Amino acid sequence: MSDLGEVRAVLAGVAEQLGSAYQQAGIARARLEDAVAVLDGLGEQHSEPLVPAELLQATEELERGLGLITGGASAVADIDARL
Repeated sequence: MSDLGEVRAVLAGVAEQLGSAYQQAGIARARLEDAVAVLDGLGEQHSEPLVPAELLQATEELERGLGLITGGASAVADIDARL
């Protein structure tokens, strides 16, 4: 295999891993949203909110991570297109 072919093969592997990471992060986002919804519902029966600030922060960080994964996938696709 040529050097260019090897680079393309590595880029394809990276793109696949980024796709998998995005999918797994999407599952995590759904589960975090479910947890927040359950705690919000239970919190209606209490005088104080039950959703910890750390859970909300984790949701924000996950969204940031999804953006970074998307940016990485875009960069890999751009590099591959230029080859």
